[in-house]
Amino acid sequence: MRPAAAFTALAVLVAALPFASGCDDPPPSAVPSKSAIPAAPPPPAGSSSAAPIAPAGSSSAAPAPAGSASAAANPSMPPRPIPIGSSGPIQPSAPAEQQMMAINYTLAMVSPQGGDALVDKAYADDLMKKLEVAVRAADKGKTPANPVHTAKGGRKIEIEMGKGCTDRVPLGLLKGRGTSLKEALNAGVLVVSCHDDKWECHQSTRNEADVLCHAAPRR
Repeated sequence: MRPAAAFTALAVLVAALPFASGCDDPPPSAVPSKSAIPAAPPPPAGSSSAAPIAPAGSSSAAPAPAGSASAAANPSMPPRPIPIGSSGPIQPSAPAEQQMMAINYTLAMVSPQGGDALVDKAYADDLMKKLEVAVRAADKGKTPANPVHTAKGGRKIEIEMGKGCTDRVPLGLLKGRGTSLKEALNAGVLVVSCHDDKWECHQSTRNEADVLCHAAPRR
C-alpha cells in the first residue's frame, strides 16, 4: 500500500471510532424517576376511602335502655295485671293469677307513699256531697241510698251506682263538680271509684291514665 493511501485509511478509521463507541452505551431507561411521577390527588370529601363518620343521632350509637312501663309509672307499685292506659275490665273468668294481681294493685293504689298529703276531711266531706248529686243524675239504674262514702281512712272515695260504672265515670263526675284529680290528691284522696251491680273501677288521683276495672257483683 502506498503511504498516501495508508494515511487516508487510518484517518477514516479514527473518525469512525466515536460512533462505534457510542453503540456500546446502554439506552436511557424508559421508567420515569420518582420526581417525574405526579402525586395522586387526595380522595374527594365523603369518599369511601376516608374513615366513615356516623351522623349525629344515627343508629350506630347504642340507644339508652328504656325503663319498663310499670317502673316509669311508679316503681313502688306491685305488678299491674294490664299495662297502664288499659283499664280492663278484669273478667270473672280471668286466670286466678291475674285476678290476684288486680286485688294487690288496687290495694296499693290507696296506700299512702312518702310525700302524700294528709287527708283533708273538710275537702272530702264537701266533695262527697257534690258527688252524691252528680251520681244521681248520671246513674243509669236505681241509685242506692247514701251512694258516696269514704274508705281506707279517707284515702278512697267510693261512689255506688245502680248501673253504668265505667272507667270514665269517676273522672267525669269529679270534673262535673268542678274539681280535679290534682285537687283530690292534694287533699290526701288517692282513689275515686265507682261501683255498680257488676263492676268496680278505680281511678288513681296520681295518674289520670291509671284506671283499673274488675268484676265486683254487689252482694
